[in-house]
Amino acid sequence: MITASASFEVTWKPREIALTPVAVAARGEAARRLAHRLLRSNDEALEQLQGVAGKDLIVIQGKEELLPWVEGAEYLGSDSQARGLLLPTIYEPDLPLALVTRALQSRLRVAGISAVLVNPLILVPLREARPVHRASLSAWLENS
Repeated sequence: MITASASFEVTWKPREIALTPVAVAARGEAARRLAHRLLRSNDEALEQLQGVAGKDLIVIQGKEELLPWVEGAEYLGSDSQARGLLLPTIYEPDLPLALVTRALQSRLRVAGISAVLVNPLILVPLREARPVHRASLSAWLENS
């Protein structure tokens, strides 16, 4: 996880047209709700999801219809103007997206796709995403 420094500030405003969700991210209590919700999914659905987890954070990637709804989670989508980033589905930066994308990617210095979470702004590299397994979710919950 990479936090944005104070020298980079961007304000997020509502999008006119929401992006199609391809990932869900949750922090804190919402992350625990997401893990519990995923544990209630059937094995077939879990096998089609990939994710990363850290301290008080989970990011899950998958088809829109397989992403669980969880109160407090952030849903992320792809924007053709921000290659390599998954952005909030309902918010966009108040600055030109190409400029924000370059600034964020210069901070990452990692290959692959990264999730952009707002409030506070953090960047989550998804290169380590792995298939979601019940045992991993349970272990994460025990340690959170």
